Amino acid sequence: MTTTANAAISRKVVILLGVAVFSLTLISQVPAALLYSVFKPKESPLLVHGLQGAWSAGSVSGLSLNGRLVAQDLHWQFKPLQLLLGRAALQLSGGGQIATLDGRLAAGLGGQRLDRFRFAGGIKSIAAAAGYAFVPVDGRAGGEIAKLIFKKGQLNFVEGSLDLKSLAWTLARDPLLLGDFHAEITTAPEAITATITSPAGPLEANGTARLSPDQSYEVDILLKPKPGSSDMLLNYVRTLGAPDPEGFYHLRQRGQLK
Repeated sequence: MTTTANAAISRKVVILLGVAVFSLTLISQVPAALLYSVFKPKESPLLVHGLQGAWSAGSVSGLSLNGRLVAQDLHWQFKPLQLLLGRAALQLSGGGQIATLDGRLAAGLGGQRLDRFRFAGGIKSIAAAAGYAFVPVDGRAGGEIAKLIFKKGQLNFVEGSLDLKSLAWTLARDPLLLGDFHAEITTAPEAITATITSPAGPLEANGTARLSPDQSYEVDILLKPKPGSSDMLLNYVRTLGAPDPEGFYHLRQRGQLK
């Protein structure tokens, strides 16, 4: 092939690459509000408020599901390189007063997943956003999810940790402080396992919660009030039954996720 022919091919390649880059740049600037108005399902229970920016990088002031505010002040950025792995991915941050969050959300080949995802917020606020109008506890919840994968509607893999801070039982006349709790979550072929401990507070706790591939679960946690605990806390744990010879009360539960 002559030098002239090689030069012609090189020019065509450069032109095609230039056109491709220009087209992708132009498409990436399409307003998100325009796409939402065109593709929004007529009967969708999800409403988007205050949509701004392009579809590839923008923000919303709020998201409502069935009339219930579930997220505030969210910002996103599209991650195009994730397409090479067969999935579409967004880097999310924000959250507002309900909960703060930061991390990557993706969907595609291999299911839906979270990567390097952190969140923190009030337990009651998070529960209300999830559709639980009343929960008998209060405090702060937070987590760091290294990886979480859903496949075919089922939890398939989790690696990360979850913390409950200043957890309190609120059905008593005065809130009953239970303390801080930490769960380290790992995945093995036989089960997803959360190992539970209590770093601080009046209640000593340790045990596990396991979710098997068939979606059956088993919870086995040992609880014991620490010396000097209030009479209210002692009466509360006694509702779990008689303690074992070492003074631990057993919280056990088994079931099947639907």
